[in-house]
Amino acid sequence: MRTLLRQLYRGLFGLQFRTTVLLTLVVLAATGLTGATYLRISSRLALTQTKKHARDIARALATGAAGAVKENDREALLAIAAGTVPGSELCYLLFTDVTGEILASQQQGTGNITHLMLEDSRRVSVEPIDRPQLSFYGETGPRIDVVYPVHVPAGSDALSFGAPPRTVGYVRLGLSLEASKLRLAALVRSAVGLAIGITLLMVPVGYELVRNVVGPLGKIGDAARTLAKGHLNTRVETKRRDEIGQLSMTFNTMADELASSHDKLVKLNAELEDRVMKRTTALEAANVRLREMAARDALTGLYNRRHFNDLLGQLFAESTRYHSDLTLMMLDLDNFKRVNDTLGHQVGDQLLRMTADVILQCIRESDVAVRYGGDEFIVLWPQTSPEEARASAERILARFREELTRALPEAGIASLSIGVASRRADEPTEPMHLVQLADEALYLAKAGGKNRITVLQPVATDTGGEETRSL
Repeated sequence: MRTLLRQLYRGLFGLQFRTTVLLTLVVLAATGLTGATYLRISSRLALTQTKKHARDIARALATGAAGAVKENDREALLAIAAGTVPGSELCYLLFTDVTGEILASQQQGTGNITHLMLEDSRRVSVEPIDRPQLSFYGETGPRIDVVYPVHVPAGSDALSFGAPPRTVGYVRLGLSLEASKLRLAALVRSAVGLAIGITLLMVPVGYELVRNVVGPLGKIGDAARTLAKGHLNTRVETKRRDEIGQLSMTFNTMADELASSHDKLVKLNAELEDRVMKRTTALEAANVRLREMAARDALTGLYNRRHFNDLLGQLFAESTRYHSDLTLMMLDLDNFKRVNDTLGHQVGDQLLRMTADVILQCIRESDVAVRYGGDEFIVLWPQTSPEEARASAERILARFREELTRALPEAGIASLSIGVASRRADEPTEPMHLVQLADEALYLAKAGGKNRITVLQPVATDTGGEETRSL
């Protein structure tokens, strides 16, 4: 009875049983990790392919419906949408003009396009253009949303020869991810089945491999434990010529290789740490570039309004703390709408970029140039008096006239009105008051005939309030 219990104990807690379990767990973990990695890569590839597929569909629809969009043929567009969406992978399909006004639409289910609507229920957002996005709104679940421009030739007259195609509207569609989800589900089932099969196969295979290993080998076991503690110079005697001797020689060979591998591992670890450090530095630089891109206006390259609000608060706090000047210049393009209406948005965009370049050429590195919105620009001048800012504004105005005559003579009706407001003696007390003061100066410049500069500066009154005066 005692012998039976001893054998049972060895069977449950012996080397053979534990090694078999360990091998099975290792293989199971490796299989699971490989399967998870495979599924993750497959999921990303499926999402990328779906985005490409959605963009190809949008491009095909934009090409096929170009004539109808150009002529605002709502019946034809509605027929295209009604013939495309039902029974397909599309959750919704919209045709709009260049302003986003809906010409025709079709959707499966309800609520799929509600989040796309603007305040005017007849218009939808047409941003971002040609950048497929993952969306989760509506009843049909996740989908790929893409906006694609509808182009027509610029024309056949001499002025439009060689000009790029003209955008007359947009196609916006949502492509369901249900097909991709079904394919991924099938992959999951296959990966799980493979892991179970390998695990079941490893149990008898591992047991048979371990069963052929010689039982208790005290000295080799002690040497192995010593080696495991880090004593890499541990070796065993190899006088025997039987299986134990062969195992001893193998152990010594293993110890030699382990010591060599340890040295290589130390070297590789040092190289890995160096690579990680370089990769971390590169990642930090990439993050800086991403933050810079998020703070920039896509058309002009100047800072955008959101970033301006952060910088204004920071520079205003520094001005308050150090009692230094802070001047804000607001610039507005005169007759910009006429340029857009008569010459087209492409010339309008060129005019905006030219204005931004002129501003950058005339300011210091420490100054902040911002596209505030539409055809309005702002320049923040830290530690700059109104007189210095006015001189800079005059340079900008002169430079703008030169560049307009040289680069865009057809837009000669455009000009710049500039309003300048400066903070002195801690007046005004709030950042937005400085913006309002510059806006008031800009209004006076426009009211005075445009193409001019107006400078306002707050003056503290005897009652503790403030008033403004023009310089």
